[in-house]
Amino acid sequence: MDNEKNFDSTRSEDGFLQDKVSFEPALTEQPTQEQEKNLSGQSIELKEGLTADTAFSQTRQDSKDAIKELRELASSEAEQWDYMPKPPRGVKKHPDHPFLKVFIPFAVAFVVLFGATARIVFGKGWTNRLFSKEPETKVFTLPIAKYPELDAQFYQPDGRYTVEGVYEAVSPSIVTIEAYTEGDAFSAFGQGSGIIMSSDGYIITNAHVVEQATLAIKVRLKSGTEYSATLIGSDIKSDIAVIKIDAKDLPAAQFGDSDKVTVGEQVVAIGSPAGLEGTVTTGIASGIDRMIRVEQANISMSCIQIDAALNPGNSGGALVNMWGQVIGITSSKLDALEYDNIGFAIEMSAAKNIIEELMEHGAVIGRPRIGITFYEISDAIAEIEGTPAGLCIAGIDEDCDIANTELQLGDYITEVNGVKVRSSDDVYAIILELEPGDTVSAHVIRELPSGNIKEFDISFKLMTDNSFVEEDQS
Repeated sequence: MDNEKNFDSTRSEDGFLQDKVSFEPALTEQPTQEQEKNLSGQSIELKEGLTADTAFSQTRQDSKDAIKELRELASSEAEQWDYMPKPPRGVKKHPDHPFLKVFIPFAVAFVVLFGATARIVFGKGWTNRLFSKEPETKVFTLPIAKYPELDAQFYQPDGRYTVEGVYEAVSPSIVTIEAYTEGDAFSAFGQGSGIIMSSDGYIITNAHVVEQATLAIKVRLKSGTEYSATLIGSDIKSDIAVIKIDAKDLPAAQFGDSDKVTVGEQVVAIGSPAGLEGTVTTGIASGIDRMIRVEQANISMSCIQIDAALNPGNSGGALVNMWGQVIGITSSKLDALEYDNIGFAIEMSAAKNIIEELMEHGAVIGRPRIGITFYEISDAIAEIEGTPAGLCIAGIDEDCDIANTELQLGDYITEVNGVKVRSSDDVYAIILELEPGDTVSAHVIRELPSGNIKEFDISFKLMTDNSFVEEDQS
């Protein structure tokens, strides 16, 4: 089958190109009997040349080619006239550049590495400080300043200091602190010690040393120079505080890894007990990872137990290893008063995060609390008294979400999030892993007047603890 394709291009009087295209497919008539007889022969001829389907496909392709030629011809003519529409331009696809394939992954890796390095060098919150318009806050980092070289007599054969060497190297970094209150400006209300944390005047001490300093805080260096100090931040629950004096080029202490302290290791305590400045006592680490609670707090801190003598005035001083590194903050408030030769120092690994919070925010923020006060009932006491073991509820804070539950005074909380609780240490081990606003479940036992017991579960949200601690409050 053949199609006839005719092109006739002429120009009109106004200059436009006029194309006439006609497609005249050849029409077939009904075959005669004679043609039908020769049908098989024709089919053979088509197979030898083109079949009917192939001929039709060729006709369609010829039509498409003709239309394409007309479009290209019309477009070329239209470009000569401003008022004629222009053909759309194809979008040029830029080939992938080999340089970009290498550069982009490298740039991403650089940003990640830079962020991690900046966090180590500049401390937590460096991005906020970078874009914040507020005055820059200091972040606690372990000082890397080296102590001066001492004479050979101050070293042991293995390179560690002798006790004399520790004193010579570290004592300039230990200060005496005096707290003054309103109405008694002529004598100090309280006295303790402190550790110079940085050469520009930041000092670590115990919170109870400066807690009552409503009038002034005085700091006295080993040289005898005195400064007025300002309170940067204080956390009563952990008994840690940071103060600052306006001084430069101070001898900052070095801080060691308290997690590496071993039982039996020799240690030295330096402070100002009873106002006797620069007092040195020595002993060994009698125990490690002792969870000890400060007198007025309900949070236990990880402490190093020592047999070196500690007395009032040692609070806020340094516990030092024989390499001259501060590994703990001594506190007379942690002493076991009923026993001799038992003292405690807050491990630096436990204090570091709290100090960072105090440096940045002036307080430990985001610490969760439940909002209850309670009596601790151990399993042994419960067996003797015939009561459930757990937390016997003595008070419920109405401002906390737990007040909206079925919990009542006198109830016993025996489990929190499916974990048995018998003390505030048990509770804090659970909730300090959570955030304010997180939902917590608790199992409760209630003793009914009939002598029966009722058991039920409650759920509540943790609240933010921004207040001073009350005894046995969680």
